[in-house]
Amino acid sequence: MLGRRAAVFGACALCGCSGAVHRLPGVGAGQLGLASTEIAAGALPARRAVTDGEVLATLRAAQARLLGPATGVCREIGAGTCEWRFRATGDRSMNASAMGDGLIVVNRGIVEYARSEDEVAFVLAHEMAHHAADHVRRAGRNTTVGAALGGLLLGGLAAAAGASSVAGDAAQAGMRAGAGIGRLSFSKEQEREADYIAAVMLHRAGYDLRKARGFLVTMARASTRRETGMLDTHPAGPERLAAYDRAVAEVLASDGRLPARA
Repeated sequence: MLGRRAAVFGACALCGCSGAVHRLPGVGAGQLGLASTEIAAGALPARRAVTDGEVLATLRAAQARLLGPATGVCREIGAGTCEWRFRATGDRSMNASAMGDGLIVVNRGIVEYARSEDEVAFVLAHEMAHHAADHVRRAGRNTTVGAALGGLLLGGLAAAAGASSVAGDAAQAGMRAGAGIGRLSFSKEQEREADYIAAVMLHRAGYDLRKARGFLVTMARASTRRETGMLDTHPAGPERLAAYDRAVAEVLASDGRLPARA
């Protein structure tokens, strides 16, 4: 029981390290229900056959259209990296990622499953937003802090229990577990914030926010998760779609302003 309480305390301590830069709109049960119904009502769209040239042309077109508006949004935030580098891969899964030093890696599968440039642009803007809001650097800091706290907690518990011979092993295990918790800290909130900032970037770039949301629906239909768990790194499909719709309503009403600071 003590070990469990200590682990919970460590996780709570990590939660104070970082979160969203902006205030995000809440999502009600009714909105979640509507999103769940929409996701369940359709099937995953078929993968499109596209050439290497078409993949690169689509990505470059979206990058060029987003760059100016996204840079402006990033400078308004004033928190993270506003210079991005893009790398396309031949991986056919629906995935992209924000890496260190402004690098954004985009899989071929994004273009194969996207039904419009608006959807591809949403994926790019989401990853650009992670850099703009300084999520990448914060995630690295959370991992370091989590490892330190985990090592102290489990190593200390083993020593207090008189198991000095295993205290070192316990500390190492605690560091690994703590690093995992650190990577998860506020990640769901940051994912929602990246979606919101992406909507602002897309709006300013002249993309259709309602068409762009189609990729969220596609990803949700490709997943079996319908509820967000405490240790999930991303909101489940219905929650993410409902949160995006709330963000879009605010972005359209404000004509592309960022939300208030948290």
